[in-house]
Amino acid sequence: MYTFGRLRRKGSIASRTFIVVMLILTVFGSVYTYPAGANASVPPTPPGWSLAFSDDFNGAQGSGVDRTKWIYDIGHSYPGGAANWGTGEIEYMTDSTNNVYQDGSGHLVIKAIRDAGGGWTSGRIETQRTDFQPPAGGVMRVEASIQLPNVTGAAAQGYWPAFWMLGAPFRGNYWNWPSIGEIDIMENVNGANTVWGTLHCGVNPGGPCNETSGIGGNRSGFSPSLQTAYHTYAVEWDRSVSPEQIRWYVDGSLFHTVSANQVDATTWANATNHGFFIILNLAMGGGWPGNPTPSTASGASMNVDYVAVWTKQGGSGNPGDPGGSNYGVENVGSTQAKVWFKPPSTASYVILHYVQPGLSQQNVNMTYNSGAARWEYTVSGLSSGQVLQYQFTYNIGGVQYDTAWYSYTKP
Repeated sequence: MYTFGRLRRKGSIASRTFIVVMLILTVFGSVYTYPAGANASVPPTPPGWSLAFSDDFNGAQGSGVDRTKWIYDIGHSYPGGAANWGTGEIEYMTDSTNNVYQDGSGHLVIKAIRDAGGGWTSGRIETQRTDFQPPAGGVMRVEASIQLPNVTGAAAQGYWPAFWMLGAPFRGNYWNWPSIGEIDIMENVNGANTVWGTLHCGVNPGGPCNETSGIGGNRSGFSPSLQTAYHTYAVEWDRSVSPEQIRWYVDGSLFHTVSANQVDATTWANATNHGFFIILNLAMGGGWPGNPTPSTASGASMNVDYVAVWTKQGGSGNPGDPGGSNYGVENVGSTQAKVWFKPPSTASYVILHYVQPGLSQQNVNMTYNSGAARWEYTVSGLSSGQVLQYQFTYNIGGVQYDTAWYSYTKP
C-alpha cells in the first residue's frame, strides 16, 4: 500500500473455489478458516498453535478502537514522510468516530466521507505492536474477516481498502520502503470483485521485486461478492519449509505464494528478518485506483469483523507433516503425473488438493493402492515445464490433518 505514488499493475493467478462451511483444520503450518459470517468471533485456536493477537471489535456502539492495541494515523502522511501516504491518495485520515468506530454488533467500521468542499476524510489504524513474525522454524498466520465497501461501478471510483503489514524498521523512519518489506494481505480498488495480494521488497523502482508493482497475485469472481459479504483474508509466513514461504489465502483458498528463493538472500533478509505491524485503512484515490469523481458515493465503509494472529513453533512433530519420503509425484506420461502419499499411520481417507496453472483448485479423493501401501491419484492435462501445486488432507483416528503445500514441475 505504501508506494511513493506508484501506479500498481497486478498479474493474474489461478483462482480456486473450495466450499467449506465454518471449518477450522489443524494444518501443517496452516490454520484454515473459511468464510466468516457477519458477526463471527475470532476462530478458536487449534492444538499446537498460540493466539498472539486478536481484536473482535466488541466495543460499544459509536466507540473508537482500543488504543492499547491500535494507533490512529492522522493527516495526509506520516510525520516527515512522503506526502499523501506515498501513494497519491487524497483523503485526510482522522481519529474521529465519524470515520472509525465500532458499531456495537462486533464490527469495526472505517468510513470514507466527502465533505461539503469536495474533500475526503477516512481512517487508517495500525497495531501498537511491531513484533509480528513467525518463530524460528515455525509459522505465523495473520487473518481478518472483512466486508469491502458496498459500492461498484462509477460510485466506487477511487475506493481503495486494504489489510496489510509493514516491516518494523519503517516506523519512525518512513523513507526505507520497500527494502524493509511490505506484505499486502488484501487490497481492492474501485469496487472490483477481486482481491490482490503482494510482497514488496528490494529497491524502488525495479529491482528483484519488480517495484513499484511488487510480486503479486489476485483472485476474482466471488459469489457472494467481496462488497456484499464478509470474506476471510490471510497470509501464512512459513519458516518450517525450505525455502521459506509467504502464502496468501482468501476464504481458506490459496491464491498466491512467494518463496525466499525468488529473490536474492540479502533482499529477502532485509525484508523479513524483523517484526511487522498490521494496518487497516480505507484510502481514496491515488496512483492505482485513480481519484474519486463527482459520481463517487460518499459514506461507503470497510467493515472488519475480527483480526487475529496465530503462531506455531517449529519442530513440534505435528502429524500433519508426513516427512519428505512419504509423498511424491511420478511422471507417467506426456500429459499426466501420478501424485502419491503415505500418511504417518492408517488413514480413513486422503483428499488431494491441486492447482494447475490457469485453472481453479481441484479437490479429489485419492485411491488406496494396497500393493504399494500408498494413496494415489493421476493428474491429467499437464505439459512440460508446468508447475503443479498440491496438498493432502487426511483423517487418522477421527482427526483431520492437512500437509503443507508442495510443488512439482512436469519434465
